[in-house]
Amino acid sequence: MVYIDLTRSFPEPACTYTGDCVPECRRTERDGYRVSVLVASSHSGTHIDPPAHYIKDGLTIDQIPPETFIGPVTVIDLGRRRSAIGAEDIRPFLNAERLIIKTGYSDVIKFDPEYAYLSQDAADLVAASGIRVIGIDTPSIEEYMGTGDVHRRILGAGIPVIEYLDLSAVSEGDYYMIALPLKIKDGDGAPARVIVRTEDI
Repeated sequence: MVYIDLTRSFPEPACTYTGDCVPECRRTERDGYRVSVLVASSHSGTHIDPPAHYIKDGLTIDQIPPETFIGPVTVIDLGRRRSAIGAEDIRPFLNAERLIIKTGYSDVIKFDPEYAYLSQDAADLVAASGIRVIGIDTPSIEEYMGTGDVHRRILGAGIPVIEYLDLSAVSEGDYYMIALPLKIKDGDGAPARVIVRTEDI
């Protein structure tokens, strides 16, 4: 059994999405111990978007059962992609219980708005598929400065979205995922620790 961490290290200020809070970790030492002050938005680094991120009265991050984020997951590798991900790219994999999309963005260490994202047709397909969670290694599942319609379609179907994953150490295939967001009361999103294991499931 091998565990692979899919979480970006915190903080990565240079990777901050335009307009978002720049994450910080301010460390202090006194009286023989160390304490850090963390500054971040609910969507800093590797994080999970619940329906409440875009859907009025949608489930908040603390209302989603943990088992939603724990279980079988399929990782697909689209190579080094910097364009829209169409329905044809993901259709063969939508029988998965959970889906993660690898686009080669994990090696980017400074925010680059030229990243892969789901097209509206792909979002419609995901929303109708019955999968429980979708994830991607880019800053957003939606194009840079998009309208929000991709998020609304997927989150409106009750499917949480994991964004900004580090997929550099994982290959295409089937895994078992454990993704645990911070339990933020009434949260519109939360940073998360996401790991997969290679044990047969």
